[in-house]
Amino acid sequence: MTSGDAVQKSPRYSIAIVCKGTAMVNETRHLIQQWHPTENVDTFVRRVQAEDLLGRQTAQRAKDIARKVFAARFLLPNNKPARLLKQIVEAGLPHKTFVEILFLFACRADNLLYDFTLNIYWAAVSQRRKKIFTQDVLDFFESAAVDGRILSPWSEGTQVRTARGLLATLRDVGFLRNVSHGKSEREIVPYYISDEGIACLARYLHESGISNSALCEHRDWSLFGLNREQVCDRLDQLGEHRGLIIQKAGSVVSITWKVNSMEELINVLSR
Repeated sequence: MTSGDAVQKSPRYSIAIVCKGTAMVNETRHLIQQWHPTENVDTFVRRVQAEDLLGRQTAQRAKDIARKVFAARFLLPNNKPARLLKQIVEAGLPHKTFVEILFLFACRADNLLYDFTLNIYWAAVSQRRKKIFTQDVLDFFESAAVDGRILSPWSEGTQVRTARGLLATLRDVGFLRNVSHGKSEREIVPYYISDEGIACLARYLHESGISNSALCEHRDWSLFGLNREQVCDRLDQLGEHRGLIIQKAGSVVSITWKVNSMEELINVLSR
């Protein structure tokens, strides 16, 4: 990777985010609408509590959501994720696109969610499985403990809560759905990332300093089940009217942007 904003994955897993909240789609959308780009984290967290922005939550729960989930995902180490989500909401892009970009940054902020999505969810999809079970997640934790990704043992209760949190997160973003007979399994849903999501992620990577040659191979695409060739094909399908032109010559990829910024791209996508 060549960017100052590229994701450097830590091998260590934490339950700090996933145990405080799942995808929290509705809460995130509301907080994004209320958040001001000039606010720092502490100021915003205090305002969430003082103005009861989350409603019907205890003061401690509101603080945890604002700081340990929202801020961790979208405001730290910088607020570029929150600014992008705010642009998507204010431009009226499809709700699905908002959820996709929310999920992208939730994964970037949480190694556990990122690796679970790649190594368990998409592995199950490639195996043409119909369901994912809580036991699959517990087995993933066991493997992570053996190879050092989990430093100290998690209690059985913590493992079960974390497993359910991971499954609920993928359910909330549309990768899974509940089944009628219990919490121990989820049905896999065929997922196809939106054109707007493709365009926004490509532009975000570009603005993060990822080169044309590396953009289609970036690991983030795997969160949506896409390999290099599929990414190139989807970008090609977008066309100039969606802000870019892609040219391929063997292994060489060239992307010409017809917009000069993410804001300009989102304006094009909203027409």
